[in-house]
Amino acid sequence: TAAPVSGMGTPGPSALGLLLLLLACGRPSTEGKILGGRPARERRWPWQVSVHYAGLHVCGGSILNEYWVLSAAHCFDRDKNIQIYDMYVGLVNLRVAGNHTQWYEVERVILHPSYEVDHPIGGDVALVQLKSRIAFSDSVLPVCLPPPDLDLTSANCWATGWGLVSQQGETSDELQEAQLPLIPRTWCRLLYGHASYIMPNMLCAGDILNIKTVCEGDSGGPLVCEVNRSWLQIGIVSWGRGCSNPLYPGVYASVSYFSKWICYNIEITPAPAQPAPALSPALGATLRVLVAMLAGWSVL
Repeated sequence: TAAPVSGMGTPGPSALGLLLLLLACGRPSTEGKILGGRPARERRWPWQVSVHYAGLHVCGGSILNEYWVLSAAHCFDRDKNIQIYDMYVGLVNLRVAGNHTQWYEVERVILHPSYEVDHPIGGDVALVQLKSRIAFSDSVLPVCLPPPDLDLTSANCWATGWGLVSQQGETSDELQEAQLPLIPRTWCRLLYGHASYIMPNMLCAGDILNIKTVCEGDSGGPLVCEVNRSWLQIGIVSWGRGCSNPLYPGVYASVSYFSKWICYNIEITPAPAQPAPALSPALGATLRVLVAMLAGWSVL
């Protein structure tokens, strides 16, 4: 694989720098695939991550801080080699690396211990540590984590991803966005037909009337809500019953439910060793996207 990129061999951030990073979370400079969605403007969702496996986009994710990405556990099946994963930030078009696109290799993946224990897709949370630091800019920023007791009664919530964009299975290289209302857990359980299908660590969202929801390829991506002018990630795209079926909303892992586990593991996990830098983040990402494009075309 190519050499790691971005920020390697540099000193750690100062206390002031860490404070500024915390204050910057969830505040994109632009105010503001998904079934029924629309293309997202650049810099609108600066925490969005594209998870690639063997050169192809397979899932989404979100930036938590300079080393950590939040995604879904089912995106990292235990039989897959983490060395074959690549993480892209600052990417809007899957085929074209922009000026702020950065590519990173994976140091480790931590799956929640309850994954697949009490539910076929329960505990669907993964923490991904990168081998090198993310370089933040107005196009690359972390999302905020929500408090456990967050009131989302009238929240403005959006999902983003590169999943399917039509019921006919069409895909888009452009990052898609869709505003999705939250659906109370009681209603969601009624729609799915059994209370045990929707666990307390899950939440539901979807625009049933206008057939807007997350779909294949969006897994692991964020569901974010705007609260006090900051964007908080409340859900991780997890599963659903036929994403083009308007009766079944998308189901998400609840970030509030898992927030203590997320923060604890980030705190106790040591930072990876830093080798000497080789490629700049943007150049490395451009080369990787071009290679992925050629590989994809060769098998068509």
